[in-house]
Amino acid sequence: MSPEFLATPIIEEAMTSDFEVPAMPASEEAQDPIQTEKSAPKQEFVGHEDYVWAFVFLHDNIHIVSGSWDGTMRKWDCDTGLLVGQPWTGKGGCIHALALSPDGKTVACGRMDGSVQRWNTDSGKMIEDVWTGHSREVRSLSWSPNGDHIASGSRDGTILIRKIDSGQTEMGPIKTGQRWVNVLVYSPSGDKIASGGLNETICIWDTKTGELVIGPIEELGASVTSLLWSSESNKVYAASDKFVRVFDSNSGIELHRFEHNDLVNSIALSPKHNVLACVGQPGIAQLWDIESYEPLLRQPFIDRQTLRCISFSRDGRYLASSGLDKKLTLWVVKDMVPELT
Repeated sequence: MSPEFLATPIIEEAMTSDFEVPAMPASEEAQDPIQTEKSAPKQEFVGHEDYVWAFVFLHDNIHIVSGSWDGTMRKWDCDTGLLVGQPWTGKGGCIHALALSPDGKTVACGRMDGSVQRWNTDSGKMIEDVWTGHSREVRSLSWSPNGDHIASGSRDGTILIRKIDSGQTEMGPIKTGQRWVNVLVYSPSGDKIASGGLNETICIWDTKTGELVIGPIEELGASVTSLLWSSESNKVYAASDKFVRVFDSNSGIELHRFEHNDLVNSIALSPKHNVLACVGQPGIAQLWDIESYEPLLRQPFIDRQTLRCISFSRDGRYLASSGLDKKLTLWVVKDMVPELT
């Protein structure tokens, strides 16, 4: 399978303040799971002082960059489990979103104050220009496939599309009507952006005109927390409530739904296998075969801390997750599912 385009995964929440996450009770089934033998993680990356809201695998398949509510970014070595250099510190408060450029040289972060910053992945230095324009925190970021533009979605309910070379807003603000733009992602074809809102909807936008072309797709049961496109741009995968729904991106018609144990917070598609990964409440991870629709784990992986983000490495060898336990956990995929070689 070709790499799928995925959005920076975002939490399902109804925040009581900018810095509090209310307790969300899990179902009785999820609270008392029957756990069977599972493989041990390869690494646990510990050092952040608050929730790890987002992370990205770098192109070398060895390093991960994470972003946290502690306001820092950190670069980790998957082989050693150690921090590379010092934490990357910047102004603007909590980090809610990260996105890696198509060439792998720059990671963009979205902060609590509504700003977007760009950082060099080799040096860990921030590029001087800081982009502003949103009135609330930036909750999601996505680069265009050609690397010329970056889109940001905010709690202010708008989308901005900026030119990378100048930082100027080329499209927007697009007023989505979704209350908060929890998540957005460019299609692989580059001509559309899908956005998911706090108001339980998905919208698909034309990147050239800013016009709504599909949607809003409604009645999704809960806030949309994660989105990704199929490599052919003909399907959109969406996480909300306890389902991952698959939609035809040209019609908005639902094609299938995967049922998780509880609320789904983040999804990812393997760039190597036909595998969907999802995580959510209360720290439950499951893998699905997207062709047979069958689960690949006899019992889902359980972590008592709620998980908010999941992603595969670019070579499909690793799977990592992060959440409210302030750490990242790294697994080897073939140890989890031996038949995936």
